[in-house]
Amino acid sequence: MRNIRAGIVATLTAVALTACSTVGGSASPSAVPDGSGGGGGQKVAFVSQVEGVPYFSAFKQGAAETARSLGMSYTQAGPATADATEQVRIFNSLVQQGYAAIAVSPLDPRSMNPAIAAARQKGIVVITSDADAPDSQRQLFAQQATDDALGATVMDQIAKTMGGKGKYGIVSGAADTQTFNSWVAQARKRQESAYPGMQLVGGVRYTTDTAQALKEAQDLMTANPDLKGLIAVPSTAVPGVAQAVQNAGKAGQIAVSGFGSPKTARTYVESGAMTSTVLWDVPQLGILTVWAMKQLLDGKQIAAESTVPGLKQPVKYDAGHKTLVLGPPMVFTKSNIAQFDY
Repeated sequence: MRNIRAGIVATLTAVALTACSTVGGSASPSAVPDGSGGGGGQKVAFVSQVEGVPYFSAFKQGAAETARSLGMSYTQAGPATADATEQVRIFNSLVQQGYAAIAVSPLDPRSMNPAIAAARQKGIVVITSDADAPDSQRQLFAQQATDDALGATVMDQIAKTMGGKGKYGIVSGAADTQTFNSWVAQARKRQESAYPGMQLVGGVRYTTDTAQALKEAQDLMTANPDLKGLIAVPSTAVPGVAQAVQNAGKAGQIAVSGFGSPKTARTYVESGAMTSTVLWDVPQLGILTVWAMKQLLDGKQIAAESTVPGLKQPVKYDAGHKTLVLGPPMVFTKSNIAQFDY
């Protein structure tokens, strides 16, 4: 949303325009899009994975308000669909427009890395947020939560319902999305160490949209009639996996959790088709991202722990990995999911 996500998030299209992602729906950035923080001061921007979905709309809410409070002008833009080539084009357009700082949630780090390098050569502050490009020249990664915490949390959620034993499946996003792969790796690590009685079946199923996620979940249930749990990794997979369980009449029999925004998952959590969804406070990630850009623009060193105006708790910075972590993951269940509108 991972990011989150960024993500908490990379193939956010069609039904998943209720996903781990954003606002506006415009593929072409303008100086100050509707709802952004206008006015004078330095121009900063965020390039989302997909515009027009609740996740990045919530991100924009926090980011734009923070930019206004810091006297900066904020722009948010991204492709209309999950298109890495278009994302790079938008990023390069912002560079040409002379933005002082740009944050980006990369769909494909390999294609984004050269663009980041070119921007840095021009003296532009560049960070990643929601999803990372760790091999790029980005100056830091505003991370929603650590990969190990996210993976462990989602595994704990299904393991609790499964009683720590039985077969489970994983339906992930695009196979080359590093953020998703990291979450999956950490979830499996948690299972192997804490829940040896659980067994991953069918390998990790990779998908590009909600319809494919539904099919993969159906196939896993057909091949494994005794399946007891499913993890849906990106927000695009969440509605597909949950719908497959609901269609099969197995709501409450198969534990389902994943990394979906509350708005994406709410119907399924409330119906019992999903046990929970795991994410983070998305507007607060927007706040952190703009604050981080401001620190770098002002030439300030970021402390190991900082109090950020508007955030609920101090944030931690790992100078070795250049990661600025928002905090622990949030778990959304029937008891609290209606309180969140993203």
